Amino acid sequence: MARLAGKNMNFAYNSVQIEDELNSASLSVDNNLAEVTAFADDGSEFVEGLPNSTIDVAGSFDGAGSQGDATIFTQIGSGEAAYVMQPTGAAADANNPNYTGNALVSSYSITADVGGAVSYTATFQTNGKPTRDLG
Repeated sequence: MARLAGKNMNFAYNSVQIEDELNSASLSVDNNLAEVTAFADDGSEFVEGLPNSTIDVAGSFDGAGSQGDATIFTQIGSGEAAYVMQPTGAAADANNPNYTGNALVSSYSITADVGGAVSYTATFQTNGKPTRDLG
């Protein structure tokens, strides 16, 4: 099994590549397991519900019109947009899954500290289940 560093990860939102300013990205999937345990069961019993997925990103603020701030901020209140996450930075194939789907901007925060860089974080709420694309 190949192990990789995250240094080549690519991320695009609304057709804009923003990985050049990101230093962290994560895709989380909650499988939403509902407990259906009955008194006569030997242990806990669960059934699968609908999965819920979120994407969290963090990076350095760049106010240019073709960068993350404009891309994310202008999408707030404008509905969902497509995303593509490439953990290996390569096109989708058997060894390089890409994760795709549509997501809404759930939260966006800009932080500036005296003596520090201006940065931002954003959370995207996916609509539907992410697709694991193998090319």
